Amino acid sequence: MVPTRRSLARWIEVLTLSFVLISIGSAAAEVSDLVTDRPDQTESSETVPPGYVQFEFGWTHAEDDEDADVTSDSFPETLIRVGVVENLEFRFGFGGYIWEEMDSPGGPSESEHGAGDLEIGLKWRLWDETGWRPQTALLAGTSVPTGEAPFSSERFDPSVRLACSHTLTETLGLGYNLAGNWTTEEDARGDRDTDASLAYTIVLGIALSEQLGTFIEFFGEVPTDEGKPANSFDGGFTYLIADNLQVDVLGGVGVSEDAEDWFLGAGLVWRLPQ
Repeated sequence: MVPTRRSLARWIEVLTLSFVLISIGSAAAEVSDLVTDRPDQTESSETVPPGYVQFEFGWTHAEDDEDADVTSDSFPETLIRVGVVENLEFRFGFGGYIWEEMDSPGGPSESEHGAGDLEIGLKWRLWDETGWRPQTALLAGTSVPTGEAPFSSERFDPSVRLACSHTLTETLGLGYNLAGNWTTEEDARGDRDTDASLAYTIVLGIALSEQLGTFIEFFGEVPTDEGKPANSFDGGFTYLIADNLQVDVLGGVGVSEDAEDWFLGAGLVWRLPQ
């Protein structure tokens, strides 16, 4: 039997709930500092400790006027990270509900909205930082075609990423990623094509106080076949409200023609148990 989008979504909900219940029941007595995979584009090399579940939520607004004026909002962007064993976490994501408006020169305005796809994956911390060798983690996953047209790829699109980080000083940290992504989109003829791309990020994190942090980041993506790179700069702030609760804001601009003109966002991270 071929699984439907509804059955796939239900299966992921049940699996996520199972991991949450198991993890909360076996929570460790001590836990490391809260390290998140948002709001920047660079994934951290840290994993959620075993027995803990970390919820990362966000909203993003973006605008681009390359061929037409396109405005989009997505909420709630969701990442659930479940600590399974030491150095390994399972990951469940949701692209959020998306609202998009397009104003074409000389043409009518168009608007579309719908749910994005789900994602499943894992992060495995390969080794810790030693001297010049960075702390390194491997991330692998795939999208699950549960979203609504035109925001679903309608295929399982895989991705793989290497995440590295260096501790520069007590208040400075450097992170960088290299990733391979496969994305399926509909072309002008109505056919669906899956294209590969290489993504790269580098971020400098700065601790301004025990609660307040900031970052500046460069990131981009280049197709392996046809197309131009899409490069952007962004920055933002994080504020630790409690040991298990953090809020963030960010904003960025595109620095190449194929990147979005500008974007901004905000989010919240909550880890259980406290």
